[in-house]
Amino acid sequence: MTNHNLLPTDERFEQIKERLLDVVAADDRRRTRKHRLIAIGVAGAIVAGTTGAAIAIALASQGRINYETDCYAAADLGSRHGSSVPVTADLGEKTPTPLSERIRLAEDMCAATWRIGTFSPEGSSSTAEYPVPHLETCQLPDGRLAVFPSDQALGELCSRLGLTIPHE
Repeated sequence: MTNHNLLPTDERFEQIKERLLDVVAADDRRRTRKHRLIAIGVAGAIVAGTTGAAIAIALASQGRINYETDCYAAADLGSRHGSSVPVTADLGEKTPTPLSERIRLAEDMCAATWRIGTFSPEGSSSTAEYPVPHLETCQLPDGRLAVFPSDQALGELCSRLGLTIPHE
């Protein structure tokens, strides 16, 4: 059985109700502000992360620019390809290698890839030697070099592929 003497009066009940609604409203405002700040923080982190990733993707490290080359099976960015790096390469290198040396190294590595038959239908061989097509070198957007078999002029080839002629 309920003791009605312990219950608040109607006037006191209205005061409690108003105070409770004020507290709930204040909590909602705080929670909304907190969620808004969290959402802004998350959005900021996403923007910073994607910007950082885009910058990291946009330009390879100097060591990779110096030594890593993509060798293509055809004059097409969608063709089979592989990356070549000399065994002695220092990918942590900070000093740029002269462009002429980079191009020579890139074309030598890709010629070796062709010579062992990597791009032949039969696959590579340690005994047979395969012909090496005329190779041309373009520069990828991240600064590394890409070598393609092509009889086209270098400027025409690189332009058709959306790449640039190698430059420092």
